[in-house]
Amino acid sequence: MNLSFKGYLLLNGFLLFFISFNNVFNLNLIDLTLIMSIFLYSIEWNKSEWLVPLFLFAWGIFQDILLGMNLGYSGSIFLYFYVLSQITSINGLFEQQKIKFIIFITALLILFIFKNLFIYFNYQLNYLSVGELSAFFIMVLLYLPLNSIIIYSQKKYEKIR
Repeated sequence: MNLSFKGYLLLNGFLLFFISFNNVFNLNLIDLTLIMSIFLYSIEWNKSEWLVPLFLFAWGIFQDILLGMNLGYSGSIFLYFYVLSQITSINGLFEQQKIKFIIFITALLILFIFKNLFIYFNYQLNYLSVGELSAFFIMVLLYLPLNSIIIYSQKKYEKIR
């Protein structure tokens, strides 16, 4: 996906909308940061886009400031799924949806484990929330419809171009 100036404006507007929406509706079961990560993972990015990671990290820091989270948490998640999207695209796995889905589940599991290990080692708490685990399962369920919508819209956009 090559981004023009209009594309960069749309990407930043989309991120601003979701971050504002996340600030207004902070739901426990639906993590909007992870929903944005589904979008970032599902889009086939151009390999030469170098401004996108910078924007993603900056918007992540903006979201962390708004939500009162540790600085860099959201930006790291955004970049993590962006890099996973790039890796699947480079290795030719982007069109193989089953493998891409397995990679997404594995990435979410790794994120969940690291998050709980961070809480355990920094705060000495055995923290395993059923609500947080169910939020990760909801993200797995939301991946398939959102991914199919994004792939359909990208293919439709390529036909128009």
